[in-house]
Amino acid sequence: MRNGDFENNGNMVRRRPGKRQRRREMMRHLLPPLIAIVLIIIVVSVALFSGMLDSLKYSSKKADLYSYYNVSDDSQAVVTGLKAATDEKISIVEGQPYIEIDTVNEEFNDRFYYDEESDSYFYTRADSIDRARIGDKVITFDGSDQTLEYDPYVKIGDAVYMAFDYLKMYKDFEYRLYGGEGEPYRIWISTHETETSVDYKTVRKEQAVRVSQDKKAEILKEMAVGDRLILIEEGEEWSKVATEDALIGYIENKFLDEGVTTEDIPTYSGIKPLEVPQTAADGPVILAWNNTVGSSGADSIAAILDSAPGLNVIAPTWFTVIDDEANIESIGSREYVQACHDKGVKVWGVFDNLQHLEVSSFEIFSKASKRSKLISQLIGFAHEYNLDGINIDVESIPTESGIHFAQFIREMSMECRRDGIILSVDNYVPMGFNDHYNRAEQGVYADYVIIMGYDEHYSGSATAGSVASIGYVRSGIENTVSVVPSGKVINAVPLYTRLWIETPKTEEEIENEKVTYDEAGNEIITDEEDIVPYTLEIQTLKMGDGVTTANANGTVAWDEETGQNYATWQKGGKTYEIWLEDRDSLEAKLKVMQENNLAGVAAWQVAYAESYVWDLFSSYY
Repeated sequence: MRNGDFENNGNMVRRRPGKRQRRREMMRHLLPPLIAIVLIIIVVSVALFSGMLDSLKYSSKKADLYSYYNVSDDSQAVVTGLKAATDEKISIVEGQPYIEIDTVNEEFNDRFYYDEESDSYFYTRADSIDRARIGDKVITFDGSDQTLEYDPYVKIGDAVYMAFDYLKMYKDFEYRLYGGEGEPYRIWISTHETETSVDYKTVRKEQAVRVSQDKKAEILKEMAVGDRLILIEEGEEWSKVATEDALIGYIENKFLDEGVTTEDIPTYSGIKPLEVPQTAADGPVILAWNNTVGSSGADSIAAILDSAPGLNVIAPTWFTVIDDEANIESIGSREYVQACHDKGVKVWGVFDNLQHLEVSSFEIFSKASKRSKLISQLIGFAHEYNLDGINIDVESIPTESGIHFAQFIREMSMECRRDGIILSVDNYVPMGFNDHYNRAEQGVYADYVIIMGYDEHYSGSATAGSVASIGYVRSGIENTVSVVPSGKVINAVPLYTRLWIETPKTEEEIENEKVTYDEAGNEIITDEEDIVPYTLEIQTLKMGDGVTTANANGTVAWDEETGQNYATWQKGGKTYEIWLEDRDSLEAKLKVMQENNLAGVAAWQVAYAESYVWDLFSSYY
C-alpha cells in the first residue's frame, strides 16, 4: 500500500483515477460494441459478396395469371408460340380446345363443308365423304364409322367450333395445352412453317421467371435447379424466356448456365395433303366446243371432224339444268358419240345453265339431295351416250353459291372417277369478283380446269376493245397456274372477233345524259367527261369473216400491246374498229400456253374455225 493512502486517523482515502486508467475503463466499455459492429460489417460484406442477401431484394409476390393473359375463366385459352403470346383466344370445352370453323376454312383449308339438310359437316376425299354431326361423337371417317371420346363439333352461341383433335385427323400440325385447375389455359400451336428448332437454357440456381426485367416484378413461375427454359432473347443482364408450359417472362442471366442447347421440334404425325388421282386424257388436249343448242348435231359432226385434223376432243352443248328441282334436259345422241369415236375423237358432254339462267344456282347446289340428283343424271347420261367426259360450264354463279358449287365439283369428281369419266370445269379469266369459283379446289378434284380466255370485251361492253388481248390471256394463265397444277390447265381461245361501230352522239343526247333520275326520282348529275360520246353497235364475226371485213375496209397492222392485228376506218360518219383473231394472234397465245406447260388448248367454237387452226394447234400440242 502506497504512502498517502490513509488519512492520519487511519481511514482510507479514494483518489481520482489517472488519465491512463480512465482510458482503460473507456476501452473496456466500448470494446464489446465495437467488436459487434465489426462482426456485423464482416458478416454483411460476406453476405453481399456471396449473394446471401439477394433473396431479400426479390419480390415473392405471385402474378395473377388470369389478368396477365387477359382471360377471365377457363372457357378460353390464350394462343402462344414459342416466343410470344398473342391476343388470340381459343375456346375450351370440357378441357378440349376448339377452333371456330370459319377460322379452319380460312387458315387451313375450306374443304369442311356444312350440309344443312343433314346438319353435318362433310369432308370429301377422292372416293368417299367423311361426315360428322354437331354434338355427335359418332363420325364417318375414310369410309368407316367410329366413335370419338369428344364431340368433333360444338356450337357456342351462334358459331360452330371444331375440336383440335378432330382437325389433327386431317391437318399435319401439333399443339400443346397447358393450364387448368386454377391456372389459365395456354395453347401452343405449331405448323412447322415458322419454327423448326428451339434454344434451351438450364437453370443453375433456384429463381423465378418474372413478368418484367425487375427483381420486384411479380412471379410467373418458380424454377428449380436443372429446369429448362426456352431462350427467346438474351440481354446483358436479363433474358426473355418461356417455361416449358408456355409461360413467357424474364429471368436474370446469372441464374442460368452459360451454354445453349438447340433441339429440333419433333416432326408430327405425317398426315399428308389430300391426294386425288387424275383421270387424264391420252396426251395433250386439243378441244373444241360444238354449240348444238336445239340439235344434237349428229348429222354434221363427221363432216366437221374431217375438216379438223388434230382435234382430239369435241364438247357438244347437250345438257342444261331447267328448273330449281335440278332437272336436266338432254339433247344427247349416241350416234354422235359413235361418229366421233370412229374418227378417234373423244366426247366430253357439256352441262350448263346458259339456257335457263333464271334457275337458282344456290338452290340446286346448296342441298345435298339436289346435288346428288344432278350428279346421278349426268353420270347416267355419260353411260347412256358412252361419253368419255363431262364438261361443267356453269356461269353467273353469285358469291353465296360459290362454296356449294365447289362441293358439287368435289362430289361430281368422286362419281366420275369411279367410272373413269374425265371431269373438266370451265372458268372465267381470274378476277377478284369471281374468286368464289375456287379454282384451287377445282385443281384438286377436277381432271382439267379450263380457262375461258376470251370476252375481255364482250357484247355488253360500254367501250370497244379486244376480245382476248395477249396481256389478258397471259394474266388468266399465270393466275390460274398459281393455284392449279399446270398439267391440269387448258386455255381456251376465241375463234371469233367483234366489230365495234361507234356512232357519235349529238350535243342534245350528251346534254340529256348529264341529268338523269333514279327510281325514286332523285336527280343524278354526270360530268361530261364521264359520258361516252358515242353509241356502240357490236357485231360478232367468225374469225375468217373478221379478217375479210378488215382487209376490205381498212389497213390492217400489228398491234404489239394486244398481240393482234388491228384495223379501224371511217364510214358514213361512223368509226369502225376490229381486233382480229387470226393465225398471228392464235400463235402468240399458244406460245404463252407453251411457256406455262399447259395441258392443252380449247376453242369456242368448232364452227367458227378456219382450216389452218387445227394444224396450228397440233404444231404446239
